[in-house]
Amino acid sequence: MKKQLLLLLSIALFTQSFVFAQQDYALEFDGINSRVQYPNDASLDIMNGATDYTIEVWVYPTSTDIHNNVILKRYYQFALTMYQDANRRVYFTHYTNAGVSTYVNSLYNVININEWNHIAVICNSSDDSLKIYINGVDVTADSSGTATTQTALTLEPLPDDAHDTYHPNFYVGYSGTSAIPLAVIDKVRIKKTAETIGSLQTAITDAAYTTDANTSILMNFNEGTGDVTVNEVSGTNADLECYGGCAEIPEWVTIASTLSFSDNNTTDFSIFPNPVNGEFFTIQARNNETILEVELVDILGKSVKRIEFNTAVNSENININKLNAGIYIVKIKTDAGIGTQKIVIE
Repeated sequence: MKKQLLLLLSIALFTQSFVFAQQDYALEFDGINSRVQYPNDASLDIMNGATDYTIEVWVYPTSTDIHNNVILKRYYQFALTMYQDANRRVYFTHYTNAGVSTYVNSLYNVININEWNHIAVICNSSDDSLKIYINGVDVTADSSGTATTQTALTLEPLPDDAHDTYHPNFYVGYSGTSAIPLAVIDKVRIKKTAETIGSLQTAITDAAYTTDANTSILMNFNEGTGDVTVNEVSGTNADLECYGGCAEIPEWVTIASTLSFSDNNTTDFSIFPNPVNGEFFTIQARNNETILEVELVDILGKSVKRIEFNTAVNSENININKLNAGIYIVKIKTDAGIGTQKIVIE
C-alpha cells in the first residue's frame, strides 16, 4: 500500500515537478550571430593580475558543423574556445598587453555532443600549473593533442589605451559570425582563486552557483525571459544581442528539456518490464550497439544512479532495489549516441 501511495503521489506530481525543473534556464546560441555582451564593470577588475583563477562554464553542443566556437572571451586577458570538429576539443587562450597569445589545449575527443559538458580552467600559482578539465577529468594537452603539463599564466591588467572603452567588455558567444557556438550555455563563473576540481559541480542539475569576494563573473542564466541577463556579482545587466545589429539574440531554454525530452536522441533502446515492481529492470540497446553508460534521473532532475561499463555489453540488468517508487528518466549512452526514456518504479 505504501508503494502504491508513493507511486500515485509521484504521478500526481509528475507534471508539477517538470514545471519546477523548467525554472532552471539556460541560453541557446544559434551558431550564427547571437551573443551576450557584459559592459565594463568594477567586477571585471578583480581579475587584473590574478595569479590564481578558475574559469568554468556548462555547455551543451548541438552540432559538429561549426569550428572555432568561442564559449566565453574577454579581450586582452583570456578566452575559452571550443572546437566542435572531428577532434571535439577546447583550448584556453592567454593574452598579453603586447598582443602575445599563449594557447593551452585539451586532449582530442573530450567534448560530448548533445550532452552537458562542464569545462573548467584552473590556474594554481602554488604548484605552478594551469589545467583544463572536462567533466572533472584533467585533459590538458599540447597542440598535437598529447597529454602534457602547463605552467601557470598570470592574467594581464587590462591596457589603458585607445581601445579601453571596448576591450574590457566580457562576452559569452563572441565575436564574429564564424566564432559563435551552436550550443546551449549555462552557469558561467570566473573567480580569482584556484578551486580544486573536486569542489566544483558534477551535474548541470546541481544548485545555482553563489558569489563570494573572489568572484568576478557569475551568470546562472536563470532569468528565463527578457533581453538582458545579470552578472550576479554586481547586479549589472548584460545585453542579449545579435552581432552586427540583427535580431537573432540568444533564446531562453529550460534545463529540463535536455533531461526529459527526446528531441536530441541519437539512439534508441528498450527497457522492460515497465512499470517495474521488482529489484531489477533490463535495458537492451538496439542494432547491436554497445552500452557505455546508464543513468537514472528522478523527476526533479537529480541523478540517482549511474553505471559505466568497462566491458562491451548490449543488454544489462539494472538493480533498483534502493530507489523509491516513482517516475524516473533512464538515459543511455552507447557507441552510437544517447537516448532517454521514462520508467515507472512501483
